[in-house]
Amino acid sequence: MITNIGPTPVVLEMLDEKLLQERLNQFKPEPLIEYKHDPKKVYEIPAVKEIEGVVDLAKTNFLGMLDNEDIKKSAEETIRKYGVGTCGPRAFYGTTEVHLALEEKIAEFLGTEECIIYSYGFVAISSSIAAYTNRRDVVFVDKEANEAIRYGLASSKSKVVYFEHNDPESLLKEAEKIEKEEQRKGKPSRKFLIVEGISWRTGRLCDLPTLVEIGEMFKMRIFLDETYTLGVFGKNGRGLTEHFGVDISRIDMSFGTIEGALGSIGGYCAGSHAVIEHQRLSGSGYIFSASLPTYLAQIAIESIDLMGNKPNRLIELAEKVHKFLVRCNFEVVSHPKSPFKVFTVKGENRVESEREVCRLCEERGVYLVRGEKGLVANLNVELCGKMRKVYDVLEDVSRRFR
Repeated sequence: MITNIGPTPVVLEMLDEKLLQERLNQFKPEPLIEYKHDPKKVYEIPAVKEIEGVVDLAKTNFLGMLDNEDIKKSAEETIRKYGVGTCGPRAFYGTTEVHLALEEKIAEFLGTEECIIYSYGFVAISSSIAAYTNRRDVVFVDKEANEAIRYGLASSKSKVVYFEHNDPESLLKEAEKIEKEEQRKGKPSRKFLIVEGISWRTGRLCDLPTLVEIGEMFKMRIFLDETYTLGVFGKNGRGLTEHFGVDISRIDMSFGTIEGALGSIGGYCAGSHAVIEHQRLSGSGYIFSASLPTYLAQIAIESIDLMGNKPNRLIELAEKVHKFLVRCNFEVVSHPKSPFKVFTVKGENRVESEREVCRLCEERGVYLVRGEKGLVANLNVELCGKMRKVYDVLEDVSRRFR
């Protein structure tokens, strides 16, 4: 073979297969680090074990999938076959058949044409928004929108119009204002409506049917964040569209994380073929991030298959806990069916009172989270047997603040 690299031609001799194999066998590079490995030793993957007597309501594990032994076994088998990570974005050797299977599984589960998965839930939401909206668009969004939505809007540089939290009337007024303003200027714009099924901050459920009607009235493209409703609401756990009987085709894009009910990491976006195909070329979090580790995709698949009637059992538990908190004279911010409870202590010095409640509960083995709007208790359908302890601790603590 003759090449023209450099000022004069260079003649390269082609190695035959036998010679190439001999040289490969002779190649013994020095290790980058010293590592003593015993090939006969079986290395067990350590698992985080539950501490006896502790009830962890700080961890998000709504359907108890993190503790499922069948899922753990499936994850281990996937790691042994594919390794821990793919080390590349989806478009560059970062896609396995398991990724494709999960996308097909979620699309079929939700009833959409296609689905795309991201390696991180926050990025799934922000990238999906930024891929479609730009500085010439108007986006209507709830004042309590989560940080992932806000980050996506900041990246898009769109004109953002906020309406009051979970208030369709407020949305209607803001939409009418924008419409009159555009009619006066003679410059119509594309309009988007971004809705959270359950607010990350308050735990309140949105009035999806009314919001969708208003959105369609003003020809808005509707995006729905199902992070805390997927696997929780609806007879089969398909989310808010199933819960309210809203046809999924009326939602232009459904997205969210899979870190709540499915016991994995990552995020998804589901919609029509055109919507999803556009993201494969324009979703920055999809193009430039390493793909979701294959075993995490397998965990999500297993979780959907094992969901069964767990969503219905979780809703029953949520309603019981809500009634209990009200009976203990806590001010409950979240919706009765919310899988996580946001509640606070009535009266003055709310922040100090919440800190004290958190401390007292922790001393007795019940762990909560101090959030922006109050204390947060993440429910777990598999903890029903331990809820007696939670009730006893919270009831005793609440007496100190009455």
